[in-house]
Amino acid sequence: MTVPAGPDQVQHILDLTGGHGIDAAFDFVGITPTLRSAAAVMAKQSRLTVVGIGGGTLEWSFFTNPYECEVTNTYWGTVEELHEVVAMYQQGQIVPEIERFSLQDGLEAYRRLQAGQLSGRAVVVPHMS
Repeated sequence: MTVPAGPDQVQHILDLTGGHGIDAAFDFVGITPTLRSAAAVMAKQSRLTVVGIGGGTLEWSFFTNPYECEVTNTYWGTVEELHEVVAMYQQGQIVPEIERFSLQDGLEAYRRLQAGQLSGRAVVVPHMS
């Protein structure tokens, strides 16, 4: 599930989960604000996986993080996992949320990502007409 970005995002997620928080999160951006938001909604015994390499940092404290919440990162999975993901996409089990930009609008894509105005992924297409 994705929840629109904004100042009420954390509270919205907590409301959706009855205050419990979420069991798993994947941060595909990896900047400090997205890391903070994800960490703020984690449940006990949950797992936050940081996939994006946006250069953000996450402050950790034994007393402020949920008990037994794992924070990990990954650069890539195994080849077998890649094949599984491709198969899931082909079967329609994964529907990526993307917005395409032409190469000449690439800077606009970055500006909108930085401003939190995209809820999915920005894809720059070199020869888009």
